[in-house]
Amino acid sequence: MLTAAAPVVELRLPANGNLLFLARLVAEDLAVSAECTLDEAADLRLAVEEAVAALSVRADDGAVLHCSFRCGGTITVTVSTTSSVAFPPGPDEIGWHILRALTDSLAAWTEPAPGEDGWRLCVEFAKEPLHQEPRTGGS
Repeated sequence: MLTAAAPVVELRLPANGNLLFLARLVAEDLAVSAECTLDEAADLRLAVEEAVAALSVRADDGAVLHCSFRCGGTITVTVSTTSSVAFPPGPDEIGWHILRALTDSLAAWTEPAPGEDGWRLCVEFAKEPLHQEPRTGGS
């Protein structure tokens, strides 16, 4: 469960695909900082890639992709964008099944876009590190 003190990292990118690799890099760095195993970090990176790809293809021209990473034990990622399409990713898509397999919880929803015509599409998932690799440090 998130607390008000959980650190949040926000990333805003054009939803055109050119800079989406930055979301993967942020996810991987946060996973490593949260002491996830290498496999857990790779799972989180791939989950972020699936979520941003699914929303970027639905985004309107000129839309911004918002990625919010909350780190409070569990890493919770929320990805959203604006679209004239009112359908978020769902179980009829292969990417949804990939997200379900890589994460501990998964949800998608649509809401009216604030101050605009159209919709705000959202995907949110969480990854909880199960195992922590021992840290080695020199003294």
